[in-house]
Amino acid sequence: MNRYGAYPRRIPGGFGYWAMIRLCRDSHPSPVMDVGDKPKVFRTEGEAAQECLRHLVAFMNGREIRGEVFDARPSIRQAHREKAEKLFIGGGRTVQVERV
Repeated sequence: MNRYGAYPRRIPGGFGYWAMIRLCRDSHPSPVMDVGDKPKVFRTEGEAAQECLRHLVAFMNGREIRGEVFDARPSIRQAHREKAEKLFIGGGRTVQVERV
């Protein structure tokens, strides 16, 4: 199933909240990890929800999904190609060369 999910989850024992995220490539939700491969613990449900949204938006803005590109900037290769086409195909300054 290609579904996304992001929600805060109360830690068993009531010591805080985890930010749980499920991406389309995963089969189950995983907590946002902190240093040392341990789940990051948040004091409030709101902090955990903000972290969920931040990670989910970063994922969607940073990857292609079904061939769509969310970031409309051209790649470096595309920029170089456009510059070369402008120079060689036309649109740039032309120089007349004469053989002697």
